[in-house]
Amino acid sequence: MKPSTVGIVAGQLVVGGAERQLYLWLSNLDRERFRPVVATLHPDAGDYWESRIEALGIPLLRVPRRRNRLSRLRTLVELFRPFRPDLLHGWHLFASPYAGAAARLLRARASLGSLRGSYEAYRGNRMGAFLTAWLTDGLLVNSHAAAARFERNGAGGSRKVFVVPNAVQDDVSDRDEARANLARRWGIDSSRIWIASMGRFDPGKRFDLLLDVVSALRARSLDVQLILIGYGDREQALEEQVRALGLSDRVLLAGPDPEARRWLSAFDLFCFLSMDEGSPNVVMEAAVAGVPVVGWQADFLEELLGNGSGALAPRGDVGALVEILASLIASPGERIRLGREGRSRMLANFGVSRFVEGLSSAYAELLSPNGSHPK
Repeated sequence: MKPSTVGIVAGQLVVGGAERQLYLWLSNLDRERFRPVVATLHPDAGDYWESRIEALGIPLLRVPRRRNRLSRLRTLVELFRPFRPDLLHGWHLFASPYAGAAARLLRARASLGSLRGSYEAYRGNRMGAFLTAWLTDGLLVNSHAAAARFERNGAGGSRKVFVVPNAVQDDVSDRDEARANLARRWGIDSSRIWIASMGRFDPGKRFDLLLDVVSALRARSLDVQLILIGYGDREQALEEQVRALGLSDRVLLAGPDPEARRWLSAFDLFCFLSMDEGSPNVVMEAAVAGVPVVGWQADFLEELLGNGSGALAPRGDVGALVEILASLIASPGERIRLGREGRSRMLANFGVSRFVEGLSSAYAELLSPNGSHPK
């Protein structure tokens, strides 16, 4: 049976969780069922995943950036036309309207939009949400919490909402080796308690609050070292806050690293203070590395770290969060237990094979004779 041609429209291919999930999908999909073609709306910027996708033997179409969105859509359609796609999939929410419109113009059998964040993020992008709902046949979300909000609010309409949780790879380094390497690379004391966090430096991730938490731990004379892995517009503001709090010798802004998941095992704790997410890859990667995760009692974290596999404080209660961290710093045995529980849960519920099976099923349903939904 001839494979279905699937065109994937990516808003960007930078170092990021959504982009890593795309690479995992492209690396593991069944080529006898699906023939992938990828278009990027962020070309010629040296995006990390571009060359890696091409190395898989997958065509990568580069859509020039233009202010006129209709002109951009026209270019996207013309680039896809020779491939005659059966399905168009917008991998990011802001790419989903392009995928839906291109599918109509190319007379593709179906289209699929994506929400990589939370339901609140979807509501906050009113134009993107409206166009995605109008133009696509289905919506892919990566958490049951987001799907439940769609169902509760009737926001899915006639479209099918597919839940396909993110995948996590089990390819972490030996803890002692990783810790020794990082101590040499960064010149930090390996005898301290290393607390890590990772992500884009934007306000929603609340790295500023994490700096205040570390300041509170230092006020208790706890010997901690914070390592922030990432990049973004807030980096200078974070550096200034570090200096203002007198934490220059206790906080390291390590920059981005696409392979950070491999050496997260070096850390003692991972702290994630965002209050509004979909299914954060960084939390999954820390958990599969055996690092206990500390965060808020929020739906998206409870979905990932339920049954006691994470240490979660009441949402927004900074005092309770500090107490949890202080308790774990004093309890190596509890850190080991939490790390084992988190790793076990990730491997049991969020493996790559389950992710590939879920996305393959979503594509197959949309491409079946009765799979598309009225717009």
